[in-house]
Amino acid sequence: MCMQVVIKIKELLAVENAKHIAFTTDCWSGSTESLMSLTAHFIDEEWNRVQVVLNVKAMSGSHTGEYIGQLFLDMLTEWDIDSERVLLVLRDNGANVVKGMRLVDMPDLSCSAHTLQLVVNDGLQAQRAVGDILAKLKRCATHFGHSVPAKQRLEQIQKDVGLPEHRILQACPTRWNSTLHMLQRMQEQKRALTVYSGDFGHFTCPSVEEWDLVEKLVNTLEPIEEITLEVSKSDASASCIIPTIEVLKRFLETQGPETRGIQTLRKVMLDSLTRRFSKIAESKEAVLACVLDPRYKKRPLSDSTTKKAKTCLEEEADKQHQASSAATHKDAEGYSKKPRMEKSLDQKQSVLDHLYEDMLQSQQTVTGVSESLNEELDRYLQEPVLDRKTGFTIYFSVI
Repeated sequence: MCMQVVIKIKELLAVENAKHIAFTTDCWSGSTESLMSLTAHFIDEEWNRVQVVLNVKAMSGSHTGEYIGQLFLDMLTEWDIDSERVLLVLRDNGANVVKGMRLVDMPDLSCSAHTLQLVVNDGLQAQRAVGDILAKLKRCATHFGHSVPAKQRLEQIQKDVGLPEHRILQACPTRWNSTLHMLQRMQEQKRALTVYSGDFGHFTCPSVEEWDLVEKLVNTLEPIEEITLEVSKSDASASCIIPTIEVLKRFLETQGPETRGIQTLRKVMLDSLTRRFSKIAESKEAVLACVLDPRYKKRPLSDSTTKKAKTCLEEEADKQHQASSAATHKDAEGYSKKPRMEKSLDQKQSVLDHLYEDMLQSQQTVTGVSESLNEELDRYLQEPVLDRKTGFTIYFSVI
């Protein structure tokens, strides 16, 4: 049975069906061993997105860059995948993993969700008032997490004051959004916590000013969680990285009454975001992915980056033309089809939606049809973008 699965996966990964493959890889340690995973991602001949978990390997010895790089190559060999077919490797930010991919000369990118975790942590640690309120709320969560009688008393108070009988959540150091969830739950249970603290003590309830700070923290962190969830979806792609960073910068630059008291936190987050993603516009893979995604195109890019991207595309097109000069083309009737816009079911508007619209609706003009590659590319870039919640593969499957 196991061998039949292996054979089927190898057929799926055959060059005829998956000419180029992107990979995600992660390394983590459990209580008894360390593991490295490898997942393949590609678009098949029918323009369907496919992802297959290939390996979860136990790692032995010292986890050096040399070791990780060789383990990656060994896993490729195990599945009969030539390194030339590797389009991109998305990895975590561990120094040994970064070194490993560089040593085996793989095109790679850092995991955006992991980098956003570091950005948020930088902000949360930058402002003393924020650290103080988080420490106070963590002590509160610890009290209810360690005492059954305390939980039972809180449940009775929740019934008495008409609040949902939800448990108090604790923040987890390795997941920044658990801090947001703790803050949201504390907000929801504010009245019950105030009554409990007055009747039984054990922890100090936040002051009026601190509750105001909690509200502002939630308002800042909720859009960042929305972005984190977007880039972590199974159908996310490298094309969303640059637009995401641009929108998040615009959000953090916004000033107003809702940001008073947390300006330092937001500035540190903005500086951290700019610094940690400072090289992303130099990534050929990230830039071309953005340009070729009909939902974004050149909208989030500077003029100089767009110019470089067009040059890269022209060079790549020449290579592809030379490599496939004998290939047949689809007949013309395929060009009359129109892409069917399938939006996500969740169409709730958010502050991020408005920021995306502001960025993506700029420069939406249409020029006449041209025949040369350069003019055709210009025409594509100047056409209106698709809705960002639309699947992009449908666009290319019908042209």
